[in-house]
Amino acid sequence: MADARLIFEGPPTRLDRYLRDRLGNTLGRRGVAAWLRDHAVRVNGRRAAKSQMLQSGDEIVLPDAALAPSSLAPVPAPLAILHAGADLVAIDKPPGMPSTAGASAAPSAAAALLHRYPEMAAIDAIRSAGLVHRLDTGTSGVLVAARTPAAYARLRDAFARKSIVKEYWAVVVGDLVPSGRITTPLDRRPRSRKRMIAAAPGRGWPAETEYEPLAHGGELTLVRLRMRTGVTHQLRAHLAELGHPVLGDRRYGAAHPDAPAGWHYLHARRLTGDDRATLGTVLTAPAPRHWDALCARLAWPLAGLAD
Repeated sequence: MADARLIFEGPPTRLDRYLRDRLGNTLGRRGVAAWLRDHAVRVNGRRAAKSQMLQSGDEIVLPDAALAPSSLAPVPAPLAILHAGADLVAIDKPPGMPSTAGASAAPSAAAALLHRYPEMAAIDAIRSAGLVHRLDTGTSGVLVAARTPAAYARLRDAFARKSIVKEYWAVVVGDLVPSGRITTPLDRRPRSRKRMIAAAPGRGWPAETEYEPLAHGGELTLVRLRMRTGVTHQLRAHLAELGHPVLGDRRYGAAHPDAPAGWHYLHARRLTGDDRATLGTVLTAPAPRHWDALCARLAWPLAGLAD
């Protein structure tokens, strides 16, 4: 069987840390540790130690025999298709659906996409199919996947070059004024790697978030967010640092009477490339219907306010 390949992107990171974060939920941390101990992992064609520092663009080769039992299984699940072309597809991911295969029993967007577009197995049959970015499970909105390896490489390069603008809507706790920008670098919390915190000097990932209040009411604020960086939990962590966590975000916020169960008020509204060739078109998700009750109570005509 052919080996499985991953391409690393991002700031320098230890090999063992990257593999635990990338594959630990699916394949088990013990399994990842065993491959490293047995020198079964190669980086750029050479056997690699667990402490090797990865650089953006490094090729990581894993033994296919070890990955095969945990390969991504296609799952028939409803998908709201926003755009379907020969080389990419965009969906409106519902809240509560994980982007990639993991510990959750819920069908992932990757598994549903693989069922509809089986050619994505040639891109990543382990966990992500053709997904070129991620949305948190509780976040809804535009999610893009490639249908061919060439399109995957092009889109991943565009995200890495920060040539794609990502626009979100959020409902945050408190009265947020005025507009502003957050540039705090982020890093994983040492004792809880599922939570991001402000990075110590010289560490972490650069992150930049622009925010613009659109409407106020009930001690809540509707906010438009824009970013080119894509650090894990970036918007949620930045807004919490600002003192205005996303409504319903139990990881970075607190209990609130308007908080829903199983999702939070963060919606990936739009993706725009610096040039038309990047995405082929502007990809836009409709206003989130699961926000209707709250927006009606606060008299927020969502589409009119935010466009």
